[in-house]
Amino acid sequence: MSAYARPTSVDEALELLTGEGATVLAGGTDLAGQIDRGITAPTLLVDLQDAGLGGIERDGDGLRIGAATTLADLAADALVTPYGVVATAAGLAASPLLRNQGTVGGNLCQHTRCWYYRGEEWTCWLGGGDTCFAQIGDHRKHNLEEGDCISAHPSDLAPALAVCGATVVVRALEGERDIPLLDLYRRPTDDNRSLVTLARGELVVAVRLPPPPDASVYLRTGERQAFSFPLVSVAAARHDDSLTLAAAGVANIPRALDPADPLAGLPGHPQSAWKRKVLATLVERAEKALGSS
Repeated sequence: MSAYARPTSVDEALELLTGEGATVLAGGTDLAGQIDRGITAPTLLVDLQDAGLGGIERDGDGLRIGAATTLADLAADALVTPYGVVATAAGLAASPLLRNQGTVGGNLCQHTRCWYYRGEEWTCWLGGGDTCFAQIGDHRKHNLEEGDCISAHPSDLAPALAVCGATVVVRALEGERDIPLLDLYRRPTDDNRSLVTLARGELVVAVRLPPPPDASVYLRTGERQAFSFPLVSVAAARHDDSLTLAAAGVANIPRALDPADPLAGLPGHPQSAWKRKVLATLVERAEKALGSS
């Protein structure tokens, strides 16, 4: 049984999060499943609803998006319309019900959907065990990279924000730092199996966007159009004559792609190699949509 706190400021939330076993509760759409499956067992739930982390506002020539902003609000806000790739990604994530509850920060920091990681009957390598069961079992929906873990990153928002040049505002009691969005992520290692670079006591409080790209597009392949995570997704943005690409579903973390060779470093695995064709097709379609082919 977890204790519960509902701080009324970010500083109060950060104080609470320094405690052993304290965990952030924002929309709770991922956290509830983690608790149910025994992936995490928080001793204190720190509810951020009243901490002042919602809302979208102008930030110079760009935007500042509060981490507690819901995906539904992000998709519908007129300020986000010039960032078509972001609005589309937010509007395609999960289902209408979950978009009304899930938050920007939660979508970026969610855990992998790998069934071995989520399954109560396994303790996989990423979860602290010795074996990536996907590599010796069913990995049809897993990533294309080689490594100790072949889970696939599930966020729709991460690649979309990345191609727009987004930065993430990370705050702790000691101060605040801005990092490029893709630097929020890391590939897991034996000594640290986290997929994010947040230290204990750090909290994502906002995302900053620079001025919008000249054009952008988000394309994804999933099992369904609703209530489905992207099996493969591609975000693309054009600034003048420069094309920026990023993808989800093909690596442990959201991955920047080289427009000249988007499949580089993604050899695939016996059951997931089909994703290479899908990735190449989505990149081709994105380039055509932006007039960059």
